[in-house]
Amino acid sequence: MKKGFTLAEVVLTLTIVGVIAAMTIPVMIHETNKKATIEQLKKSASTLNQAVYNATVTNGTVMSWNWSTKEGVMDIMQKVVSPRLNVGYKCSGDIMGTNSQCTYPITSISDAEIANESFESKSRVILNDGSMIAFSKGFVSQTEVDDAKEDETGESNKTGSDCTWNGNPKALCGIFMVDVNGNKKPNMVGKDVFFFGLHLNGSVLPYGAEQGEEFVDTNCAEGSTGSTCAAKLAKDGWDVCYTGCEHPYPVKF
Repeated sequence: MKKGFTLAEVVLTLTIVGVIAAMTIPVMIHETNKKATIEQLKKSASTLNQAVYNATVTNGTVMSWNWSTKEGVMDIMQKVVSPRLNVGYKCSGDIMGTNSQCTYPITSISDAEIANESFESKSRVILNDGSMIAFSKGFVSQTEVDDAKEDETGESNKTGSDCTWNGNPKALCGIFMVDVNGNKKPNMVGKDVFFFGLHLNGSVLPYGAEQGEEFVDTNCAEGSTGSTCAAKLAKDGWDVCYTGCEHPYPVKF
């Protein structure tokens, strides 16, 4: 009667287990990261919408906020929006003088470092859940330019955006940058860093969501900045497709 296993059988069994683990563990890690990222992203969208709504109740409509100066935009984040967020730490100082919890290198899908200067340190907060939210002034879209009234010279009568132009509810007043896990790596747009737009009507939508499918796909593709990846995830039902689809998601979680 045979008792126990031979050394060859043990080695073979361990080899098979190792191969199975090598195949399944990366998939499990990917699925876990994807689920955690998307859930935090959805939570951030809800949190920002609720914060802006509460701010409009006590501070008036988005149009009435001070968009005309750099200091006014900082005040919007510091004194209007931030008090309605579950803030654990408020950042301060200039873009180069604050700590690494607030400012750190962020890369695009193409692995190029993106400019952080638009999101000043004073516009950044760390929430109690570990996510980082930054804010900057928005800009007018090409659609708004096309729809703008022209003066007698035939030129558009609008330069820049103070979010009061023609009262267009889709006007992009500000942009939120959300890093769902703060300064923890990978700090890559489309992977853990995403953008949301604050519009004149008070809605906070994934950046580019109102621009149409082509705009979203173009700006969330290999070689792009990834600025519309939150919109792409939302458009695809908060899920991702990597292969066998017309417009695959460009980064792995």
